[in-house]
Amino acid sequence: MFLILPVHAIALLGLQRGSQTDVEKSLAWLIHAFRLPLFFLVAGFFAALLLRTRGTSAVLRNRLVRIGIPLAVVVLCAGPLLVFLLNQVAAGDYRPGLSGVAVLTQLRPSYGWFLWYLLLLYAIALSVRTVLARFPSFTESIARRGRRLVAHWAAPLALALPCAACLYLQSTWTAETPSDGFTPEPTLLGYYALFFACGWLLFAADGLREAIELRPSRYAVFAALTLPPALVLYLKQDSALVAGSETLHLLALLLLAAATWSLVFGLLGLSRRLASGASARSRYWADASYWVYLSHFPVMAAIAIALLDVAMPGPLRAILLIVGTLALIYPAYGAFVRHGAIGRVLHGHRPRRQAKSPRRGLTRPTKAAEHRA
Repeated sequence: MFLILPVHAIALLGLQRGSQTDVEKSLAWLIHAFRLPLFFLVAGFFAALLLRTRGTSAVLRNRLVRIGIPLAVVVLCAGPLLVFLLNQVAAGDYRPGLSGVAVLTQLRPSYGWFLWYLLLLYAIALSVRTVLARFPSFTESIARRGRRLVAHWAAPLALALPCAACLYLQSTWTAETPSDGFTPEPTLLGYYALFFACGWLLFAADGLREAIELRPSRYAVFAALTLPPALVLYLKQDSALVAGSETLHLLALLLLAAATWSLVFGLLGLSRRLASGASARSRYWADASYWVYLSHFPVMAAIAIALLDVAMPGPLRAILLIVGTLALIYPAYGAFVRHGAIGRVLHGHRPRRQAKSPRRGLTRPTKAAEHRA
């Protein structure tokens, strides 16, 4: 979730200049290669967990609160504000014909589109589960075959085939942000559904997580072999030698998809090795990340407007956008969000940290403490 900050900082630089450098394109491409696929995989994992521990009705209530309410706020408030601000940042019209109060006439998911897709995947997953529940033997057979496929050493290569097929109709040789509307793009929804289903399987299939997470070096090798050529083809897609070749187009998508699965599986294994213990600080960052994502873009766009007439190198401008945005919204999370109504919507109740007890003999216990004793 935090990685959206450099992505949107780069996007604002491109809007202001009308173009992006190869370095900026490469950084955004690398982050996009794994960020949302990993997000949807984790979402599928916790969907299966919630379903097993709480049941269908509780899952529906939980997801409508955690995802539906934030999406509604983005659609009704943050999205229109963002369009207004981006029209001030862009070298040309960001969205021609929409300015002032006119931005309220065409409500869209905006940068919360992935929440809309996630709600759709929850609805699809629960519907499919209801149907498959009538055919237990068939369901078990699918689960066994899925486990064997995902646990196989060549899983990133095999899973790359359906992913590349889904990406084939995208406007560029990567998983692009969908059109800014509520009508989902079937191929893009199918692409993220593959990761969602894999996350569900990671929870449901015994031993599958261990089979993946205990071998991160295998996936690191796959990523090292597939990422560089995929990036080169992406950067050269408009060149005379590459643009007209369907073979290179398909090769670029296969390499990207294989790299994506390798990065996702490798990061799961790396997290198991380096971050498997309980950490209050990591818990806090994880809780804050949702708030940072939902609130950052209008704030970053406003900072970009303030810096419009200040001459500076692009990298410095991007750093100032990121640092300035975090300096405003990250402290606000602890001060106003975490223990308030917004925090209860985003991640549930979080108890305040108890103050440390004074050393014995220095302070007399309060009457309440004496009563508890």
